[in-house]
Amino acid sequence: MTKKILWASAGLLAALTLFAPSASAQYRAPGNADGFQNNEQDPSKNSFSGFDPMSLIHNANLSRSRNGYDFAEDTQQQLNKAAEEFKKQQQLQLQQQQALPVDGTPAP
Repeated sequence: MTKKILWASAGLLAALTLFAPSASAQYRAPGNADGFQNNEQDPSKNSFSGFDPMSLIHNANLSRSRNGYDFAEDTQQQLNKAAEEFKKQQQLQLQQQQALPVDGTPAP
């Protein structure tokens, strides 16, 4: 009977030593009860005072973003510019074709 108790206690001791590192990995320090590491912050709280690269990228994207009206206005302006340029080139080619005589040699 004592051998069984001895083996049982040895097995229990072995199990405790095997599982102790994984149990301590889940331990939270009492001063950090919100679940974040010391260098992390809850993104829902706007009280972050450190360097946050994701916030920098996000803010940079937001600051240069345009709304739908600005995009449509810019697109329309670019289309108008391109159409005007095309018309100028077309008129220039028509004038050059009209200046050529019928045989294809340029007029003096």
